[in-house]
Amino acid sequence: MTRVSVRLAVFVLAACAGPGGPAPELPTRSAELSQELAARAAHTMTPLPDGSLLFAAGCVVDGCTTASADTFVVNGEAVVRGPALAEARDAHTATASADGRVLVVGGFAREGSVPLTSAELFDPGGGAWGAAGSLATGRGGHAAARLGDGRVLVAGGWVGPGRYTASTEVFDPATGAFTGGPDLPVAVDGLAAASLPDGCVLVVGGQSSPGVSTDAAVTICAGLDVRPVGRLGTGRFKHGIATLPSGDVVVIGGTTDDRHLLASTEVYDGASRAFRPGPSLVSQRYKLGGSVATLPDGRIVVAGGGSGVEVLDLVAGSRLVPAAGTERSSFSTVGLTGSRVVIVGGYDENIRLTRQFVSLAVADL
Repeated sequence: MTRVSVRLAVFVLAACAGPGGPAPELPTRSAELSQELAARAAHTMTPLPDGSLLFAAGCVVDGCTTASADTFVVNGEAVVRGPALAEARDAHTATASADGRVLVVGGFAREGSVPLTSAELFDPGGGAWGAAGSLATGRGGHAAARLGDGRVLVAGGWVGPGRYTASTEVFDPATGAFTGGPDLPVAVDGLAAASLPDGCVLVVGGQSSPGVSTDAAVTICAGLDVRPVGRLGTGRFKHGIATLPSGDVVVIGGTTDDRHLLASTEVYDGASRAFRPGPSLVSQRYKLGGSVATLPDGRIVVAGGGSGVEVLDLVAGSRLVPAAGTERSSFSTVGLTGSRVVIVGGYDENIRLTRQFVSLAVADL
């Protein structure tokens, strides 16, 4: 076991052992843990330094009215319960720091609640969560990505009924505090962000008012200057985003108005600072935050916002994976651990939890 796995194993065994009694064996892909992990949506999945995946919080009842503080770690075929967050939340962000810690920011504790200002930081070495300062503006449905200097940019989000913010905030892991960042060109939620090879963050799209999309895209760099880039060919929100080994960024699916879903993709080229059309998906998909993962060979697995699993190849196009076994789901997560792609959770068109836990071999994709 790696240091991360050992620390988490010790945590779980200590929590499960009775007073004075022996600790039970560490569960590995038990049906009970897998089912508990699968019964959630609007959660986050973040890679850890040892190649395992940290799943955090999310809504855990049909209708998504109640959030959870639970966390789990999946490593290959093994599922381990992790330490709970201090606050239950969904529609939050979780961003890996350069030192391996994971920053969880904002979100909602329950349906109708005000967005959270709190942030928490997970230390995989110690296997515990700690407080990480507070946002000046509580937000959910925002975006976050790491800048080249190690700080984390938090951008946009929902701040009240029909109200979004253009503000950004920057978390510095050295100080453990947030400071104000530059404003985006327009107040949005349902936007997406990705780290670029040059240390900047690309911020793309979003919903500028209920059911109204924007085609705006900017980069924000370590100096916190906002630089407009070429606009999207199609305004979109609730889309996915994936960075390729080449450094190009693919914007995937989404919706123009919360009714019409998109199968189109667009590719951002850092050299030209512009977008070009990418290949279309097989299915129209949205609510894709966390539902895409890049394979080592540059292909992208897309498994949310529509039925089935697709593998997107910028040269060969997109194809459905036969017998992948996933139903139509929104706000699921897709991650790569070892030689497996793991697809977890989501809800269906009636906001009922899908309770899906699918593990696919990369070699079969």
